[in-house]
Amino acid sequence: MIRSPIKFEMPSSLNEAVKILAEAGSDGRVIGGGSILVSLLSAGLERANVIIDPVRLGLDQVMEVEGGILVGARATYAALLKSELIRERLPLLHAMVGEVTGGPGLWNLATLGGSSCYANPASDGPACLRALKARFHLRSTDRERVVEAQDFFLGAFSTSRAPYELLTHIFVPCHTVPLRVSYSKLKHAGSSWPMVTSACQLSSVGDSTYLRMAMGGVAECPIYAEWRLDPGIEPAMAESLAAQILATVDKGWSDELADGNYRLKAAKSVAIRAIRNVLEND
Repeated sequence: MIRSPIKFEMPSSLNEAVKILAEAGSDGRVIGGGSILVSLLSAGLERANVIIDPVRLGLDQVMEVEGGILVGARATYAALLKSELIRERLPLLHAMVGEVTGGPGLWNLATLGGSSCYANPASDGPACLRALKARFHLRSTDRERVVEAQDFFLGAFSTSRAPYELLTHIFVPCHTVPLRVSYSKLKHAGSSWPMVTSACQLSSVGDSTYLRMAMGGVAECPIYAEWRLDPGIEPAMAESLAAQILATVDKGWSDELADGNYRLKAAKSVAIRAIRNVLEND
């Protein structure tokens, strides 16, 4: 039960929405599906005087544009999972969405945009979007800016989105369909948050083959590595590549699910499995 009065706004235009946000200042919140924000407000862990619901702003579309796919901030996991465009053009994102915990009740409510703005290090979206080199479109009263995923996630539950900015879309570059993808994670139980996530993609660009990988839950921000692979690289190289990406972490992230040392140790096997999955021949 939410114990304090809240003004609930449903603006009919982007201009109206960002004006309300600007006037609300630090007391304003934007609701995505509500699966996170409503729970926090009910538990007294979050406070807000004004809540904006962007349901009337048409931000739930998924469309192909020049150079990639544009995902509306209010696109639900269910919509992404059903999208043939996501399945065919962004198979890594499709694989990640298919692994989100919660069942239909959550999938039809929660949004990729809302999860990204919440920035739980152990959630599924951030590392996957980092691996895909996504870009976040933010709108305010005086400008629109685009932030790369590497700059969007600043730390645990922290992003570069200002309180007066509204996330409108997430752009995912997509010039060619990847050769193979792998998404895997480690959880205590089927219904729990992940402790470690791993998003891995093998792509061909001209005569070169590239492996991209991002991991979540290991540190406060997704960790990332990219390799240009020599012809004939074997799956046995997975252990070496996993060691390289984990070497970028100075200190593992700790929360109630696991401490940083455990996460770092567990991340090794998750990373190795994901890399092997994309390096193995069809």
